[in-house]
Amino acid sequence: MCPGAPFLIDGTADAIAIRQQPVALACAEAVSRLPRADLTLLITGSSHARAGGPGWRWLPPGTRIATAPLRRSDLHERDALQLAGGGAPGSPEPISDPGVGTMVGAYLLERSRPATLVTETLAVEIAGEPAAAAGAIASRVSSAQRIAILVIADGSACHGDAAPGRPDDRAGPFDAALGRALGSGDPAALQAATADRELARELMATVDPLAVLAGLTLSCAPQGAELLYSAAPLGVGYLVASWSWAPS
Repeated sequence: MCPGAPFLIDGTADAIAIRQQPVALACAEAVSRLPRADLTLLITGSSHARAGGPGWRWLPPGTRIATAPLRRSDLHERDALQLAGGGAPGSPEPISDPGVGTMVGAYLLERSRPATLVTETLAVEIAGEPAAAAGAIASRVSSAQRIAILVIADGSACHGDAAPGRPDDRAGPFDAALGRALGSGDPAALQAATADRELARELMATVDPLAVLAGLTLSCAPQGAELLYSAAPLGVGYLVASWSWAPS
């Protein structure tokens, strides 16, 4: 798991990125630990819910992710990222409305994952009920496939006076519960920590992707877990964690 902080993408907020190197280094470490797999799932949050839609959006391998809305205008040569697999580079046209978390996740996979471990990447943007999304993902992937998962999520954005949201005393306990669940590798605890979606909304936290992760792993908890980073240097709870399973 990594945060969806835009400064993790070069050319967005480089001055902030320089001051937040511990976050970037922890994310690079987490992504480098992703195992060799048949498919990589990139699970992120999104506000692009279609009326009457299922509450999630699939971005198949080969989808190009436009990053121009975030990056400096002089970086035209890197205005799009491509999810691994699914066809020749440069095709099809990039989607113009990806979630910020999708941009960050695609960038981290491209930047930090060893080339020898690159596999096809399927991105899922969650904008609805996490349990239903987890069920849809489980039905789409094969039980025989080896799956690597990168989750992009954020804790509360209400930590202190510098926070994007109004300071809220509930932010600390909320993020602490997330950190304990991630650090202990406990899917049930993670499900409980993300269950109050109204509270998460009030705290400006993007945790539906973590709820999906909990739903996907309830029956198979990780053998290893490590919380690599947990702090709120910009008033936003950034958590970086790595879960691992023994090869089957």
